[in-house]
Amino acid sequence: MESNLSEDIKIYQQAIYTDSPVCRAYAGLLKFIRSVRTDFFIDSTDYKVGNLSDGYLDYTYFPFFDQQLRNDGLRFGIVLNHQDMRFELWLMAQNADLQIDYWNKLKHLKWNVDKAAMPKYTVLDTVIVEQPDFSDLEKLKKQIIEGSLKEAAEIRHYL
Repeated sequence: MESNLSEDIKIYQQAIYTDSPVCRAYAGLLKFIRSVRTDFFIDSTDYKVGNLSDGYLDYTYFPFFDQQLRNDGLRFGIVLNHQDMRFELWLMAQNADLQIDYWNKLKHLKWNVDKAAMPKYTVLDTVIVEQPDFSDLEKLKKQIIEGSLKEAAEIRHYL
């Protein structure tokens, strides 16, 4: 069945208004991921941090990289997956050709073992926090940053 844009917009308008729970939740999530980015920038002296991409209600992320990753056309991303409401670490390539090259090099690794085909946006990805507890934001921030740095260090052995 084909979507009716006019009907979808009516539903959108009903859900999206200044003080709606949807708007408050989205603003709160963006504020939190910005604070993760800031703390990551402060805590990690090994990596530079890129700009936050707030996405299209699907993924919000910020990249981090060092000179070697940049030279290789790669970057890591700390990603909030809105659909699954979890935090992930992605290894991303600069362009589609590099993504295919690195996918072919890394598809046998544990992070890709359950994937039959190359992911749409990543060379590989892993879940950092499966069920985030937003009632303790400082603890959650620490889990995300420490988990991302640990996984990134392990992945780097294969690059």
